[in-house]
Amino acid sequence: MGVLAPEEWSLALVPLWKEYYMTEDEVDIMDNDMLPALLGFQDMLRECRKEGGFLAHVNLSDAVVVAIQSKNLFSLFGDDAYECFVVGYDHYLRSLGLALCMLRHEEEIESTEYDAHPRPRLEMNPDKIHVRVVGLEPETSIGDLKAHVVDHFVSVTGTVTRVNAIKPLVVHCEFLCEKCEGVTYRYFPDGKYDPPAACGTCRSKSALIPNRSAAKTVDFQKIKIQEVDNGDAAAGRIPRMVEVELTEDLVDSCVPGSIVTICGAVKAVNSEVHSGRYGKQAQATSLYVLYIVANSVVNLNQSESSKEDLSEFSPQDLDAINSIAHMDHVFDRLIHSFCPGIFRNELIKAGLLLALFGGAKKKEENTVFTRSDSHVLLVGDPGLGKSQMLRAVSMITPRGVYVGGNTATTTGLTVTMVKDSSGDYALEAGALVLADQGVCCIDEFDKMACDYQALLEAMEQQSISIAKAGIVCNLNARTSVIAAANPSGGHYNRGRSVSENVKMKAALLSRFDLIFVLLDRPDASRDQMLSEHVMHNHLTHRQKRQRRDTASSRRSQHIASQGFAATQDNDDDNAAPRTMKQRLIANWVDFQDEPISLYHIRRYIAYARKYIHPQLSQEARQYLQDKYLQMRSDAETSADGIPITMRQLESLIRLAQARAKIELQEIVTVEHAYDVVEIMQECLLDTYTTEEGNLDFGRSGGMSLAKKVKAYVARLKKSAAERNSQMFSMEELLQVANSMALQVDDFRDFIEVLRNECFVLKQGPNIYKVQL
Repeated sequence: MGVLAPEEWSLALVPLWKEYYMTEDEVDIMDNDMLPALLGFQDMLRECRKEGGFLAHVNLSDAVVVAIQSKNLFSLFGDDAYECFVVGYDHYLRSLGLALCMLRHEEEIESTEYDAHPRPRLEMNPDKIHVRVVGLEPETSIGDLKAHVVDHFVSVTGTVTRVNAIKPLVVHCEFLCEKCEGVTYRYFPDGKYDPPAACGTCRSKSALIPNRSAAKTVDFQKIKIQEVDNGDAAAGRIPRMVEVELTEDLVDSCVPGSIVTICGAVKAVNSEVHSGRYGKQAQATSLYVLYIVANSVVNLNQSESSKEDLSEFSPQDLDAINSIAHMDHVFDRLIHSFCPGIFRNELIKAGLLLALFGGAKKKEENTVFTRSDSHVLLVGDPGLGKSQMLRAVSMITPRGVYVGGNTATTTGLTVTMVKDSSGDYALEAGALVLADQGVCCIDEFDKMACDYQALLEAMEQQSISIAKAGIVCNLNARTSVIAAANPSGGHYNRGRSVSENVKMKAALLSRFDLIFVLLDRPDASRDQMLSEHVMHNHLTHRQKRQRRDTASSRRSQHIASQGFAATQDNDDDNAAPRTMKQRLIANWVDFQDEPISLYHIRRYIAYARKYIHPQLSQEARQYLQDKYLQMRSDAETSADGIPITMRQLESLIRLAQARAKIELQEIVTVEHAYDVVEIMQECLLDTYTTEEGNLDFGRSGGMSLAKKVKAYVARLKKSAAERNSQMFSMEELLQVANSMALQVDDFRDFIEVLRNECFVLKQGPNIYKVQL
């Protein structure tokens, strides 16, 4: 039983009555049927608060917003509460808010001590309490927002693509009559300005002056959200979008690129009015546009992840994740399950998987920002499956965007400025911003029409700064860029560097953690295996079973012919392969028939990215440091090597952490570091390691002929200055080339190039003069 009688509530509720029920008629609260319903709501909330329910820990004295889970709310009203709430949401939300204010007032009375009897009347707190309903299930797809859901309460999830500026919205205003000086109150539902046609006192139709100082305004903001691509959308279908109106505490709750879950009411507005055109033109059309008036906004990018917060994973998902984590050779199984239509290229698939899992994020304050996402570039001859691997990446990543470089623009990748119907500028997110905390796949990277400089900040600082139309802001672009490019000449030229093959600047290429070069080399054994794999995909299930044994034996012969089996001098015939590449090729036959489904791989990646944050062990830290120093030393002694900088060390750390994430391990072991270093070696040189496990930078073939000439001439001039002689014999010229580890196919042809460029002059048989 409450502390106030219904008659007392009729007086206490006067300050708040019109805050919730904006009626223009002076209606006695006691004559309104709402009061008994409010008292019923208050009784239910009181019992819920006393019995330790969802309101037990809410401090109503300071509360302005109360978020209530939909399942907790519906438990108060019975079995048919969902159907009633979806249609009559407005009545429920207003009544709940006012009932909470009544409960707050009741608790204030109980907590106040009075000496006099009867106790004096306590004024009710005029602050309004907003009820925010979250977690409404089932969710409605943005594509399903159609005419039948108008004036229904729904829950949708989407990616924010546009955010407009915050503006004041007039909720109600007073109008002063010039004739009788009477005051007429006017409320503007749904933001439609509709001044009164006549004075409410004298019924005069003369001009009514709005009292702007007494007008009540709230913050107002419009955003546009786009449905999240889960990989099940029909090909060619344009992603659905819908505008959302935010008010009061909901404004500034998201930025372009954020994934949000919005609960609110679906409304319809005239399409001409929606475009900012009023008058007769708006009255002549019957076409309407749907939008959502938000009641609650949950920004999934800002939600704190904890070990206990597993609500986004169903029990079936957690069981599947646990079973995958306890599989033998889980890394190898994931590699063979990833893009099975592409034969071999195991290390490339391994590098792409490591980029999908990502490294561990640093949470320390006042530290230099270091990105945790890895970038991968695939360069090579056409027809080797680069685009298919990018498509596979976009399908299994929890959040990904796939774009074609030949159709992408600078603003399409970053941020663009657009004008809304009121003439103000708004930010519209591009592909990199939409892929925040995900993966952005860019195909035909070499054919991009936009300026590559726009990607430099996004790839290293993982943010996009914009200063246009008076707007200066910084948007998050915490994404892994996975790109594929074809060489400029049609086929990859080993006589040129990667930068010259794809015509990109070194500043952009240096931001890629892994650069894989795919070459179409003639190989009879490999071509036989590849053709069998292609034909195998076109067989029936029965034919596949009949040919499985024959194919397995041929693969075993191919493995042995390539030297991937155990060495002959090893006494143990069952010895495991020594390197990661040998191991992957050897166990491919065992794992290819039991692939992990794409859905489970996607959930596994999402779980690892959110909850697993591995740290380097002492052994792994020392091994990565030693390998980096060794690569750095080898690169300095070779004029034909690939430059090794501190970015390679940071890449090794990120990839090693991703390797531990794949096994859901919190510690990076030295075995994880072994695999990562092997992948890095494959990228740096596109060749196998030496027998000692070291890198031979002279075999890279990464320097173009022009750079070789420039480096060799500089060394020749230095040698001529040291010996005070410009004359060199052919043997002495060869000694200078060997001292700088210069690699050329034919040294005499190389000297002829120097003669044609007038860097050296032939003075006699095998005698050359260096031009200083």
